[in-house]
Amino acid sequence: MEHLNGFQHTEKPHINQFTLVKPRTHDRTAAYLAALELVQYIDESLSKGSHHYRTKSGRLLRTLDEVIHAILADNLVWETESASWDQRSARAA
Repeated sequence: MEHLNGFQHTEKPHINQFTLVKPRTHDRTAAYLAALELVQYIDESLSKGSHHYRTKSGRLLRTLDEVIHAILADNLVWETESASWDQRSARAA
């Protein structure tokens, strides 16, 4: 028995063992290809002007870099939300 700061410690410390679970190569490849396809779609829609991207505050995003940063920061308004934002701003004008 050990004495620690006046307390008796009779048990051995419990060691937690965690197993690192790595995604399968197939899953990582599928995720990478899906992300690449999304980036290509966003880039094409920005180049053609076929889709507009906005932040939650309503700021228009003009570059692929801005859109990607908004996605990563969870600050992108998705299409259904963007349409309602466009309707609100049109009514206000």
